[in-house]
Amino acid sequence: MVVTTELVGLIHMTTRPFHNLLLPRIAVLLVLGALPSCAEPAAPVHGGAGTSPTQKSRPPEKRPDSSYRPPRGFTELQSVAGRVARASGHKIVWRLQPGANPGPLVRIRGTVNDCTIFVHPLAARKVPPNTWAFLFGHEFAHLTENLGTHSATSPENELQADITGARYAMAAGYRIEAFLGWVLTEPDQKSDSHGSLHQRVRAIARKFGVPWRTIERESKRAASYRAGR
Repeated sequence: MVVTTELVGLIHMTTRPFHNLLLPRIAVLLVLGALPSCAEPAAPVHGGAGTSPTQKSRPPEKRPDSSYRPPRGFTELQSVAGRVARASGHKIVWRLQPGANPGPLVRIRGTVNDCTIFVHPLAARKVPPNTWAFLFGHEFAHLTENLGTHSATSPENELQADITGARYAMAAGYRIEAFLGWVLTEPDQKSDSHGSLHQRVRAIARKFGVPWRTIERESKRAASYRAGR
């Protein structure tokens, strides 16, 4: 299926096996089956009988913030990827599939004409949808901006994918401050190919004018959510 449209590779923090990232916090591994296609789920159609004048309408249910809650199944991750892809303004043929365990948080393979995004099966049940939006944006940016592959990259390319991917995710309506706060709860990974994770967070914050105190506040909220899971 052709859909219109990758921080964080930050994610290629995603270079670190995810079982070292969140597994100590999660007791049960739920393995997801591969989906047969990359088709986005159709938007739900709301209908039904109306409320009579004598009935009191119920207040809308308050839903948990997608910046912190876990995804509602693999279908929601498809929807997030689709929104980010469309917001990028690029035309990409993509599909979403569970990746290996142990393995990276997220990885993309292929070209803009035919690519597969692999997500860690455990992360697919735990990492918030808002975070996934920036991860997908980063991966898409590697293709749309010709920024190299997972094994042939540089700190400069990774930061550029962070920034471009963040633009995609924000255009789709996702919150960069919540994402950067989530990343800040992770240890500061450093490598020759990807640079320092936390330095990249600071560079992205400067680029988009996000105050550091705001990111620290969001980081506390993310840490509090994780502690309660």
